[in-house]
Amino acid sequence: MPLEFPRHCNGGAFGSGTNILDAALAFSPDNYPLPTIHYSLPTANYPPPPMSPETAHWLMVLLFAVLGGAVGSFLNVVVYRLPNGLSLISPPSHCPICKEPIRWYDNVPVFGWIMLGGKCRHCRCSIPVRYPAVEAITAAMFAALAVVEDPLQAIFPDHLILLCYHLMLLCTLLCSALIEIDGNRPPLRLFVPAIIVGIAVPLIWRAIAQLAALPGLHSTVAVDAIDVLAGFVASVVLSGVLCLIMLGWRRIHARSASDVGPLPTGWLLGLICAGTFLGWVMLYLLALVTLTAHGWLLFAGRVPPRLCVPPSVWLLVGTMTWLLV
Repeated sequence: MPLEFPRHCNGGAFGSGTNILDAALAFSPDNYPLPTIHYSLPTANYPPPPMSPETAHWLMVLLFAVLGGAVGSFLNVVVYRLPNGLSLISPPSHCPICKEPIRWYDNVPVFGWIMLGGKCRHCRCSIPVRYPAVEAITAAMFAALAVVEDPLQAIFPDHLILLCYHLMLLCTLLCSALIEIDGNRPPLRLFVPAIIVGIAVPLIWRAIAQLAALPGLHSTVAVDAIDVLAGFVASVVLSGVLCLIMLGWRRIHARSASDVGPLPTGWLLGLICAGTFLGWVMLYLLALVTLTAHGWLLFAGRVPPRLCVPPSVWLLVGTMTWLLV
């Protein structure tokens, strides 16, 4: 017997004798639409999407490039004041002609020189292009080393400390090369901070290891100290031997005592820094490379003597090449 639905008071939706299938079809979404509910999810409490490792890496490279430009501005002060026995702190940066202090926005690395048109804001004297060039070179040096020695690798503090450790060496060698290019002798106090850092940091932070002077021994504090001191002692001995050889060579071939000339102290002291930072093996390799490059240019006659750069420049180039490769 088929089911029957009662009529509604308004005439009913179903007639008499309507079966279950007809009733089910009558309750379709078209006849009885469901209410639409809008949901609004709060977005202020959700954290931003994480930065990709590649983006973080290049942001760190950019940060080190900016830092390198600021350090290059300070290196210009070191190169100018240190050989003259002036203080590196006081007075602040000023024009060497009119003695007027340089405003902070004129002292922005590279861009300050461009905005001033290469002239002092007060006396309109020319500012040598070497100042922004040193800032740009230092910025490029910082950025290139940050690309190779990524400070955001898995062991974050170790790579960051190693990067700063190597940058300390490169900045010292750059100052030494620029001072010798100017015809001055780099003072010993330029290299003392780098030598102290080169010895102390591997002993304090043992992740920065030198090439083993005694291979096969288990790494302990005493063994690490021997490795660090081996590079320093070997560099001092090698620099002393080279100094004696050059003195003897010059005295033999000099026509008078005045023709002997000064020794390349920047190169000799730079070798001590390089051996302390990079180990005794790299010390001999860098000494051989710099002697070969400088000697070939000097004695082959391919470059005029006035354009021949001091050996400390080749030491800087060789050290930078080794760290990048």
